[in-house]
Amino acid sequence: MAQKKKSPSPLIHLSEKQIEQLREIDERLHRVAQERRATLRAPRPGVHAEQTFGSITFRYETVRCGKANCTRCPHGPYWYAYWKENGRTRSRYVGRVLPEKARQIYEEKQRAKLERQTRQT
Repeated sequence: MAQKKKSPSPLIHLSEKQIEQLREIDERLHRVAQERRATLRAPRPGVHAEQTFGSITFRYETVRCGKANCTRCPHGPYWYAYWKENGRTRSRYVGRVLPEKARQIYEEKQRAKLERQTRQT
């Protein structure tokens, strides 16, 4: 089996100034990537409430319609249901009111959360 000859690094043809510029670009890209990851973990600004029941997550969120001349955006908040199907996230509009059973469970969990918070203070 023949060995491949290593080609010289393309960096040897760059000046010190160009290498420093590449380092600055690399650092900036890493900062932007870290900020992006942090915002993905942060709560969504349009989501007012979120509750999971089994494999379905209900979110009470405001939405933008996407029309360029809309003066009333964002709209809502409305309830949406999210679930995974064949490896993809699916969603469906539920409406202004959460279905009764889901609403009862949501309210019970909210009460329990408030009770925990008042006990801690």
